Amino acid sequence: MLKKLLIGIGILLLVVILIVPFGINYFLWKQIQVPPEDPVEVVWTEQNWQPDEWQWWYHVSQGSAFESIIPYDWFLALEQPKLSFFRPAPSLSEPKFLAGFGFLPNGKNTYNPDALPVGFAKAENFMDFSTKETNTVLGFNCAACHTGQINYQGKGIRIEGGEAIIELDKFKTAVGLSLFLTDIVPWRFNRFANQVLGENATKEQKDELKGKLKSLVSDAQDVLNKTKSFYPSDNKEGFGRLDALDRIGNFVFGNQINFDNYREVNAPVNYPHIWSAPWFDWVQYNGSIMQPMVRNAGEAMGVFARVDLNPDSPDVFKSNVNVENLHGMEQLLAGKSIFTGLTSPKWNEEILGQIDYQKASQGEALYKANCQKCHLPPMDSEEFMSDKYWTTLGDNQEFEYLKVTMKNLYEIGTDPTTAINWYQRTVNIDTLGEKYHDEKGFEYNGIVTAGFALPFVVEKTVNEKYDELNLTPEEREAFNGNRPNGIRAPLGYKARPLNGIWATAPFLHNGSVPNLYEMFVPASERTEKFYLGSKEFDPKFVGYNTEKIPGAFLLDTTKVGSANTGHEFKGDGTGPGVVGRELNDDERWALVEYLKTL
Repeated sequence: MLKKLLIGIGILLLVVILIVPFGINYFLWKQIQVPPEDPVEVVWTEQNWQPDEWQWWYHVSQGSAFESIIPYDWFLALEQPKLSFFRPAPSLSEPKFLAGFGFLPNGKNTYNPDALPVGFAKAENFMDFSTKETNTVLGFNCAACHTGQINYQGKGIRIEGGEAIIELDKFKTAVGLSLFLTDIVPWRFNRFANQVLGENATKEQKDELKGKLKSLVSDAQDVLNKTKSFYPSDNKEGFGRLDALDRIGNFVFGNQINFDNYREVNAPVNYPHIWSAPWFDWVQYNGSIMQPMVRNAGEAMGVFARVDLNPDSPDVFKSNVNVENLHGMEQLLAGKSIFTGLTSPKWNEEILGQIDYQKASQGEALYKANCQKCHLPPMDSEEFMSDKYWTTLGDNQEFEYLKVTMKNLYEIGTDPTTAINWYQRTVNIDTLGEKYHDEKGFEYNGIVTAGFALPFVVEKTVNEKYDELNLTPEEREAFNGNRPNGIRAPLGYKARPLNGIWATAPFLHNGSVPNLYEMFVPASERTEKFYLGSKEFDPKFVGYNTEKIPGAFLLDTTKVGSANTGHEFKGDGTGPGVVGRELNDDERWALVEYLKTL
C-alpha cells in the first residue's frame, strides 16, 4: 500500500514538474509572442557613412536608461521569461530573441563589446536622482528607432536613419517578466547573482543584491499599476509606431514633476526617417521644434535620461543627458550641407528588381503636377536649390535651411490626433513655476502649455550641462545648431522632400497606409486593417508584407489616432483632405515607379 502511495506521489510530482512549467511558459509566451525572425544576409547601402561611423552611431550613449533603471551587468545576466527546472533559460540578450521584437542584431566590436542589438547603449556614471546613486546602465539611443531594414528573399538591406520596425511594449513586458521570475525563483536568482557578483560572493552580498532586485520589481509594478489606464490595451501602437510626444510628456512631466500631467497615449506615429532633417527649418511631424539640441535632448529625456526637476534641490536641472554625444550624432547626420551628411538610400536594383524607367518618366511629370507644390522639387534637381525654398533662422545668417511646407488639418485631412494633442496639452509645472516666476513669467503653481513647458525644461537642462562643460558662447551656439529655441503647436503637418520615401513604409505620419501604391487611391479604397511586424518587402506595391502571421500586430484604422484618411487623389482634386485629382491605375503605378528613383 505504501509503495503504491509513493508511486502515486511520484507520478503526481512528475506531472507537476512537467505540466505546470509548460502551462506557465505558454502563458508567458502569449504575453510576448512576436513573429518569427528569418535569418538574412545584411547588405549596407551607400548613404555617405563609413562602417566606423554607423557602428558608433549604433551604440553611443545619449545618457538614457530604461524606464526602470537596469544596471548594464544585470541585463546581461537576465534569462528569458521562461521557467526551467533543470537548466538555465536562454539569455535575455540573445540576438535572435531580441530580433523578434524588431531589434536589429549587431556583432561584437569596439563600440559594442557584448554584441547587443542596434540602438542599445551603455551609459556610465548614470545618476538616479531619487537615490543619488550612480551606476553603469543600459538604455536606448537614437539608432534603436531610426535604423531600418528591408528584407527581401534572404537579403536584408540596412537603412541608416530609416524607420525601425520594433515593438517596445512587448520588449518592456519581456524584461519585466524576466526580472519578476529572477526575483521569485530561487535557483534562477542564484544564477543571476553568480553572474553579477561572481561565484565567490558572500551571503550578505547576495542578500543586498536581492533587496535591490526586489525593490526594482516592486517599483516597476507600482508605476505600471498607476499608469496603465493611460495606455489603453484596445488601442496599442504596435510594431514600428510610438506616440512619442505624449510618452515624452508623460515621463518628463508626469513621472518627474506631477502625476496629474499624465495623458492618454492615443496618437501613434511612425518612427520618422531622419536623413536630410538637420537642414529643415522645422522638424517633428507637426513641425513643432526648430532647434536640434532641444529636439535631441528632449528625446533623450523622453527615453528616460533622468533630470533633477525638484526646485528645492541644489542639483535642480542636473541630468544624465549627454549633450556632447548628442551634438556629435547631429553633426554626423547633418554634415556640412544637406548633401554631405547622411543621405537617403538608393533603390537596390540588384536585390529589389529593376526600375521601369519609361514608367518612371511618366511618373516624373505626374509628380511635378501633383506632388511638387508640397514636397518640393526633387533634391537632385537644379530647381531644388532655388532661393525661394531656403531661409536663415535667428540672428545667424551663415547657414540656410530648407523651408518645409506645412499643411493645415483641413487641407491635408489626415488623422489629426497627434497635432491636436500637442496643441491642447497643458502641464502643471508645480513649484518650478514659483521658483522661475520672475525669469519666465510663470504663474505660481500655474498650468502652462506643453509647448511652453518643454522648451523651458529642456533649455534649462541643456544649459546646466553647458555650464558643467564650460562651453564658450560660440560652442553653445554650435551645439544648438546655430538656431534659436523655436517651439510652436501648429494644427497641421509638414510635407518633407520625398528622397528615399520608398524605404519608409508604412505611410502617412501614423503608418496607417501599408504601401506606396495605396497613397494614390481614395481613402475609401485603402486597406482598413492590416498586420505589422514583418520586414519582408513587396517591391511592387512598395511596402512590407501585411498578411497575418503569428505574433504580428493588427493595425485597425478605425481606432483613434490610426485613421487612414486624407492625402487623397480623388474627384477633381478639390475638397478637404484632397491633394490631387483622381488618378487612373496606370498613373498610380507610374508615380510608384518614379518615387523608387528618388
